[in-house]
Amino acid sequence: MFKLALLAVFCAFSVKPAFAVDSEKPVSLSYTNLMKCFPELKNEAWSTKVDLEQVKDEADAKFVTSKTLLRYREAVLKDSAGQQKRLRLSATPGKKGKPTYVLSLEKLDAKGAGTPIDLPQSLRINPREKDVGQYFLNQDVISDESSYFDTKLKGMSLSYKRGFKEIFELELSDPRGHRRLFCEDKKDLGVVCTCFQK
Repeated sequence: MFKLALLAVFCAFSVKPAFAVDSEKPVSLSYTNLMKCFPELKNEAWSTKVDLEQVKDEADAKFVTSKTLLRYREAVLKDSAGQQKRLRLSATPGKKGKPTYVLSLEKLDAKGAGTPIDLPQSLRINPREKDVGQYFLNQDVISDESSYFDTKLKGMSLSYKRGFKEIFELELSDPRGHRRLFCEDKKDLGVVCTCFQK
């Protein structure tokens, strides 16, 4: 009987329980896809959770940006009376590849439908930063989204979208290498990255 008890104690210490968790954390599918497309961006700190701000910073460090274009900025503002307005600054193709920026402003109803507000021509076409900034004075910013396109050397490009200060969508493309990475912050699911290769 004593031998059986001793054997049971020995087994309890030597056999790993079925529910024991392995000390190594599994690598996320998003990080696997990131490495499949762009192994140059390797960072094991992202193996369980991809950080889009850091991916952009690393991509900018590895691949030189020659030009950055603001595609659009859209913000919903609310004044002290509760009236909401939607401001949109968008780029349209201009002469010699230089974009023309058009500013529009809408008054929003309770359902979010917009009614255009007339703006002077001097503010509507290619407004200065301070002209756009005046619409944010004494306003609560409900949402603020912007989209950028970076032209990089060797035909590569990086596009990304920000909501306030955080990147929620990123696409890194290398046509010569026939590879494209698309990442999106899916909120509850976290960052989901997909690799496309030819």
